[in-house]
Amino acid sequence: MKGGTRWWPVVAGLLLGILIGAALLGVRYGAPWRWPPAAGQSAASGTNPDSVADAAAAEHSGRKAGENADEDPGVGRDNAIVRATRAVAPAVVSINVVQRQSVRDPSMEFWERMGMLPHREYYRDVQSLGSGVIVSADGTIITNYHVIDGAIQIIVNLSDGRQLPASLLDAVPLYDLAVLRVEATGLPVARVASSEDLQIGEWAIAIGSPFGYLLADTQPTVTVGVISALNRDIKISESERAYLGMIQTDAAINPGNSGGPLVNTRGEVVGINTFIFSSSGGSVGIGFAVPSSRVMTVVDEVRKFGHYRETNAGFTLSRLSPSLMRSQGVTDANGAFVYAVKPGSPAWKAGLRPNDILRELGGLRLDRLDTIYRLMYNSSVGDRLGFKAERDHKVFAGEIVLEETP
Repeated sequence: MKGGTRWWPVVAGLLLGILIGAALLGVRYGAPWRWPPAAGQSAASGTNPDSVADAAAAEHSGRKAGENADEDPGVGRDNAIVRATRAVAPAVVSINVVQRQSVRDPSMEFWERMGMLPHREYYRDVQSLGSGVIVSADGTIITNYHVIDGAIQIIVNLSDGRQLPASLLDAVPLYDLAVLRVEATGLPVARVASSEDLQIGEWAIAIGSPFGYLLADTQPTVTVGVISALNRDIKISESERAYLGMIQTDAAINPGNSGGPLVNTRGEVVGINTFIFSSSGGSVGIGFAVPSSRVMTVVDEVRKFGHYRETNAGFTLSRLSPSLMRSQGVTDANGAFVYAVKPGSPAWKAGLRPNDILRELGGLRLDRLDTIYRLMYNSSVGDRLGFKAERDHKVFAGEIVLEETP
């Protein structure tokens, strides 16, 4: 009895030491010691493999380990497209336009044709809508020319709900662009980047207001696609304008989106959405935008000179047809026949005259008249275009310094 009594303090001390050691291990590794261990947990390490996987997944998704995703609905969804939209959308505006259109009165048309009543013009006011984007803090807004063509009133709806009258600074039908201005302060401004380094296949975001005043919500609509092609030349029909060097995208552009920005994933405007190819009137994934580099050339000209200065070389050219080649006694079909030159024009000052044959212009061989048209389309006042021409079978050279169209 006495011997057994001597050993019980030793046993009790060992048990107490084990308990204290287990408690210290739990504090050291951040998990309380318990027995039996939870499913999937090692009694030796106190580590749950599933917890490690959850922590890694949390870190990969951009949230801290242990943070509950259900508490923040935006966790893991704040990607480049969302950030770009957030940066540009406040600067996108809806443009409401009142246009006055000439109409005929059917009840009077018969009598007018019979000469019994004098002809009278009747007009009606028609509302249309489009989009635009604020590009400077002074209230300068870019949109399409066809959005405001014939407007007698232009109202701009800002993303914050304000409605402001806009004045037309200049319209450039050649590029289907218009520059507006509103009188306001504290306006959000979209950054504009060069379109020269765009890559086919990179993300493209189209932002606009296809519903305009039809919706109480002033926030714009966002669609996403890619840059499908660059430098597209499109001639809509024989009677309409040609669009050269356009950006093609499959981001949906719908009626009312015209004039809104095409944006890259850095939140920069790279184009102005202009028109679509569609048999139904809705988007089928073939849309086109004016490149931002051309847009800012127009904006800079309007700021500096009050209007965009269109260029004019002062000559009229025609294709070197077989009959012309025979009459001129030439065999090389590459070039253009100078049909007329306006006296005092840049071409006249450079030495070109009617019946000359223009072989090169701006360093380009003139294998097609489209080459000249594209060159002039992208030129600005002050540009110098060297040329090579032929007169009486003799080659001569010169330089045309482009001036503003009178």
